[in-house]
Amino acid sequence: TKQMFRLIKIESSKLFYKLKSWLGPMLIMILVLTAFPLSIDISQFDLEKFYFSIIVVSLLMTSFLATEGMFEEDFEDGSLEQEYLIEHDFYKVVLSKIFVYVCFIGLPIAFIGAIFSFANGVAIGSFMNVFLSLSLSNLLLFNLFAFGNALSINKGAMLGVLTTLPLALPVIILLGTAIRSIQYGNGFLEIISMMIGAGFLISAIMPLIISTTLKTHID
Repeated sequence: TKQMFRLIKIESSKLFYKLKSWLGPMLIMILVLTAFPLSIDISQFDLEKFYFSIIVVSLLMTSFLATEGMFEEDFEDGSLEQEYLIEHDFYKVVLSKIFVYVCFIGLPIAFIGAIFSFANGVAIGSFMNVFLSLSLSNLLLFNLFAFGNALSINKGAMLGVLTTLPLALPVIILLGTAIRSIQYGNGFLEIISMMIGAGFLISAIMPLIISTTLKTHID
């Protein structure tokens, strides 16, 4: 437990000082969600019906951007190898890093998405449901894209994109289903329970896979 707190503290400090890594995705999310209504004639469209689609696409894009350099910098400066010499494994490192990224970037992005959905006609009573759906989706996407980043170290980002985008499609389908259940007021509890279960499962298994992937780079 002490070791996990130490790693979380280290990763929090590192991410806090990498302003571009956490502020950039938030600004891009705000920019996309602000620019879209301004780029169309909103009098001809029912913005409430398809604004969620823009949020989903923005979420996918910003999640990928946020995790793009998750392990690469640590690999290049040797800190990953140092942690391996201490821990003899990367599981705790990966778990703490994903946890910090979700807290620092994933939750604020979800909050931004929920605010913009409310600003564009979604009922205030649905705010927490939207926020919860987006937060759980970010948890899943950050785990998947972290794997892509670990896989693409020294091999180019395209490998990570090609590997993880197909894996991200079920998450997008789940999020779309959750959003429809919010819009029509039916079946939200079942969908969100499924997302919570998937979140716990992926958060336990994916760090093991990422840890094994990182070991291949060290060896």
